Amino acid sequence: MEVLFRSPLGALLAKPWVDQAGLFGLKRWYFSLSRLWAAANAAGDDTARFRDEIGAPVAAWPEPYLRSVLARNAGRKSAAEAVRVAWEASLFGDGPDDGGLLLDHRRRAAATRHLATRASFYPLLFPTRPPSARWEIDQPVRVEHHLGDAIARPESLYDVAVDADTVVASRPVMRDGLREYWLRAPTPAPRLRQRPGSEILYARVIEPADPAPHPTLIFGSGLCLEFELLAVARGPSARLADLGWRVVEPISPYHGLRAMPGRYGGKPFFAAGPTSSIDLISGQALESALLTAWCRRRFGGKVALAGISMTSFVAQQAASRCHLWPAEARPDGVMLISHSGRIEDVTFGGALAVTLGLDRALARAGWSREALARLSTLIDPAAEPALAPSNIVSVLGETDRWVPYDDGLAVAQQWRLPPANVFRYPLGHLGMPVQLTRDVAPFERLRQVLAGP
Repeated sequence: MEVLFRSPLGALLAKPWVDQAGLFGLKRWYFSLSRLWAAANAAGDDTARFRDEIGAPVAAWPEPYLRSVLARNAGRKSAAEAVRVAWEASLFGDGPDDGGLLLDHRRRAAATRHLATRASFYPLLFPTRPPSARWEIDQPVRVEHHLGDAIARPESLYDVAVDADTVVASRPVMRDGLREYWLRAPTPAPRLRQRPGSEILYARVIEPADPAPHPTLIFGSGLCLEFELLAVARGPSARLADLGWRVVEPISPYHGLRAMPGRYGGKPFFAAGPTSSIDLISGQALESALLTAWCRRRFGGKVALAGISMTSFVAQQAASRCHLWPAEARPDGVMLISHSGRIEDVTFGGALAVTLGLDRALARAGWSREALARLSTLIDPAAEPALAPSNIVSVLGETDRWVPYDDGLAVAQQWRLPPANVFRYPLGHLGMPVQLTRDVAPFERLRQVLAGP
């Protein structure tokens, strides 16, 4: 992937047209296939339950075919789960090392085969394509009951103690000249403890093998991205490690190793809203504080936090609320990539949310734009950052309509970020990862920020 992005073909991918093509593919294939795949994961080999999980007209689907495709998916799911258990026991267990690198290869290969089973459900997209999600939107009255106190005092959602002693590091392995290991801890976020699958925090660390000091970058990922499940030779973090960064990759709630049972990776973030998005953003912000405290204790030196797309909202909250945390839990620098402003505007005006039908699902559940705006104060950026503006870097795509560019630029301006800290590219949302593989200037600027004046 890295070779592709850095090639001449990669230059064609870092263009505005990619967003529209991506929306078409997501709407027509990815989300519908993922919905069927998740229903199969919940149903096992029970065709009746599968039909019920889909909740759509399925009379045209022949029973023998359903039994066959469900059995295949169930077998791959079982194999992936078994290898994951063995991998985790090897890395974090007290016994002898049973080949963590080999087990990681097997875990990724088995997880990738299971993810790829989505393709088996392609014939089931006809004659009636299922909706992109089985909506589980919260009722406004229930949200008011559970979050009313936090709405009145948003800082209470982030004023939570973190304990670096709860973080456990796995055995290290060497891969392609880099040292790699995993971190695991109970989430410090009370609300995430109530989300099945997300009770435990996982993060992968990739660092140069040499003993020289390196700055640490905690780098969050985007919606539905699950790199830790893919059998890829090199992920994006390896490129940053080659440049001298120690990279910590937290796994976002509802994704990958933290996916909710019976849901595809990332789906709860939008389909179980609005509290699911609040819980992820506020909860991962607290997890970022925990990881920052652990990294500072373990390595010393400076620690930065970066987020792209979905996790840019996490990074914005860390920049907004870190004054509530002990000094060792506060990042020294923050990078916001493909970020925006008010979550209400992303929900009702962002191209991806509209394509998914999130705005319509919220309206059906009784949410007005005004009510959502009141609730979104829990995860909107503060009027002024708690971190010094000179320590915040903004990276934006000028044609981004998934996470509206204008609102992201408004945050950078309101926070008075120095001009040298604001990077703007003539591309959209999907082109940004390609651009950052080809142009590392924003990361070099972040390194300068950490080095100080």
